[in-house]
Amino acid sequence: MQLKEKIIFLLKNFSYQKNSHIRSLQERNINSFKKEGFLIYDDNLFNKKSIYSSINKVINKDYDILLEDIEIKNRKKYKKNIIKEEILLKDDNYFLFVFIDGVYYPIRKYYNDIDDVTLSNVFLQETNMIKDFYGKLSYKYEPFNAINTIFSKDGAFIHIQNDVYLKKPIEILYITTGMKRKLMINIRNLIIVGKGANVKIIEHHKCLKNNSSSLINIVNEIYALDNSKVSFYKIQDRLKDSFVIDNTFIEQKNNSVFSIYTFSFQGETILNNLKLNSYGENAYSYLYGISLLSKNQIIDQNVCVKHLFSNTYSYQLYKSILWEKSKGRFNGKIFINKFLKGINAFQKNNNILLSDESDIYTKPQLEIYSENVKCSHGCTVGNIQESELFYLQSRGIPEKEAKILLLLSFLEEILKYIHILPLKRIINDSIEKKLNKLNVL
Repeated sequence: MQLKEKIIFLLKNFSYQKNSHIRSLQERNINSFKKEGFLIYDDNLFNKKSIYSSINKVINKDYDILLEDIEIKNRKKYKKNIIKEEILLKDDNYFLFVFIDGVYYPIRKYYNDIDDVTLSNVFLQETNMIKDFYGKLSYKYEPFNAINTIFSKDGAFIHIQNDVYLKKPIEILYITTGMKRKLMINIRNLIIVGKGANVKIIEHHKCLKNNSSSLINIVNEIYALDNSKVSFYKIQDRLKDSFVIDNTFIEQKNNSVFSIYTFSFQGETILNNLKLNSYGENAYSYLYGISLLSKNQIIDQNVCVKHLFSNTYSYQLYKSILWEKSKGRFNGKIFINKFLKGINAFQKNNNILLSDESDIYTKPQLEIYSENVKCSHGCTVGNIQESELFYLQSRGIPEKEAKILLLLSFLEEILKYIHILPLKRIINDSIEKKLNKLNVL
């Protein structure tokens, strides 16, 4: 049975969440889905044909939808041999979330006892705790966002109280076991960073079987309240045969600083939809992305930053290196509301194609309804400069090493902003390993 048919079948006898607020959202999204289905109405998409092609590709596959906690044999084995091995930062003094095939796996008993910090399953929260935040940013209809709201059972709930500074990062690890060959996993995360708080968050994936064709459907809602500082790192790697749909919604308030980094290194198809609302004066937004894909892999980046208050700043910088038959798409938009002033917004997309069969579609956009603003955007598509390669070779550097150095230099403009040094080393090592192992040069 195809996924689209399976969803319709499951909705006939749907079991709602007990939480009244989430239940009402589920009811609303079920009604919307029955009416709209998989139609997409976002006018910002520059290449609707490609989006429809990707959506049709996934909904016509036979995925099993995770509805209840699946039986995971010998959880101690996963805890000792997999989780310990796959965490990025080998440090017992930081916070860790683990999801195994979409199921929240609490491995540290003291999570709920940490002063001023709440880390738990979002669906275990009381209605009063989440009704002001859950589902408020992702209200506009989009089929997979609706499916996530309807079917998600587990997700990370992170609430940092006011004026709390977390020195250690919070890591979210998604493990796909491949026990079922084709599994649709819906994960819903809610992150609330209080006034004056400071936090770093890392999310990444591990697929235990290379031939496991999973559909990972994630929705993040992130709130950066007044004077807060948030750094959010996404690592999309080791997802060889997986289809990833990531909808991330962000709201910033006065004097907040939000930085988000998206590293897309492997996946059959990755759809990243990022929407940030700059909803307070003196809010600073920094959005970075690196895509490094090969074979027939596809990366589709849709980024929209909305300036809704005066005196705000945003900076977008996305870069990609593509080879073999991989394809990249970038759709970036800056929206500035009426009657605003003191806006400074910048957007740039740079791409390197290392083969004749790889391609990139890019469309940076500005939608401005105020006059007293400073905005710029641009994009480039090219290859390694022969003059630069010749210069390095003339200094005795072999051709392959010279090309790798040039590509790393191309990415350094983003890599230098990673402020977690162990993570920076991991990202650098992953990039170098991919370039060397695949021998694309």
